[in-house]
Amino acid sequence: MSIINELLFLDIEPKILIPRSERLINHLFVVFVFSIAFVGVAEVMYWLYKKEYLRAKAKYLRELIDQKNDLSSLNEPFYTCVYEKWNSGEMPLIEANTICSLKFEEN
Repeated sequence: MSIINELLFLDIEPKILIPRSERLINHLFVVFVFSIAFVGVAEVMYWLYKKEYLRAKAKYLRELIDQKNDLSSLNEPFYTCVYEKWNSGEMPLIEANTICSLKFEEN
């Protein structure tokens, strides 16, 4: 009977937990460190991929210029078209490649 009496008189009100200032400072510190680490990793990944992208683009442009200058190649007009459209600033390299490939597929 004593257990039933204790349960009846038990305070069942919802309690709001307010963290003490030490715990709050610890939580804020963890969130801050996590945010800094996340941004740091994101920045490193961005710059590494951008470096790889620029390296690949430079390699493609070197090959494009070599093929454009190779007058004995059957594809020389295509590469000349791509290079001229890109070099004049008329369109980005990808669009120039697409337009010229469509142009030369028709012929």
